[in-house]
Amino acid sequence: MDKQTLYILVTNSTILEGSTLNLAQNIRLLEDGVSSEGKTIFEQLKNIDLFKAYQMAIKDAEGHQVWSGYRLKSLAARALKCRGFDCNKVSDEATLQAICHEANEARMHARTLGEEGLRKAAVSIRDKVAKAGLWQEGNVIMGRLLGNMLEFEFGLEPSGSRPSRGTSDNAARILDILAKHPRCTTAELAGILHISDKGVEKHLANLKKAGRLLRVGPDKGGYWEVK
Repeated sequence: MDKQTLYILVTNSTILEGSTLNLAQNIRLLEDGVSSEGKTIFEQLKNIDLFKAYQMAIKDAEGHQVWSGYRLKSLAARALKCRGFDCNKVSDEATLQAICHEANEARMHARTLGEEGLRKAAVSIRDKVAKAGLWQEGNVIMGRLLGNMLEFEFGLEPSGSRPSRGTSDNAARILDILAKHPRCTTAELAGILHISDKGVEKHLANLKKAGRLLRVGPDKGGYWEVK
């Protein structure tokens, strides 16, 4: 895989968690080790960790490695390294094993499934990881990483490998949703947009700061007013 595609995948995934690093900034960081002014060390470390995890996933996919709980935990430990928690501890071991089983079944029947079937399996794995909340945080990017890993193995264009137009798309969608449904919760917005709760909270904070959004009433029982 060419490095440009890999940089795009990392950038698009971390944007879902509210990262403010754009593609050009990530290329400087991941290729040249040059940090960007105004970006926190933690934010940049999250991008570096995910980049290294993608490199691991590509190597495993090229080696046609069988999916196992140990393998997924190892990838999580690399992708979520800077977050400081034990990635060997997951919320639901049964779900983790079910995801491995689904991936291995798809791999075994790849010829029968074809490209469409493999892509459906990748999406299913991505969504299950994100919804299960297997790790303390970072489940959205882990879901995308694992879905991409299945695509890597069979030479498919990885989902999310097209350059993003940036966080403004999600911000615009949030404004549109809240204009129609002012009592929509953070969790509901995250589910609609397929991004993390923290990503939604960051967009909401930025929109309020920009004067585009006003919270009326308390967190529970109040509503949003779009300016």
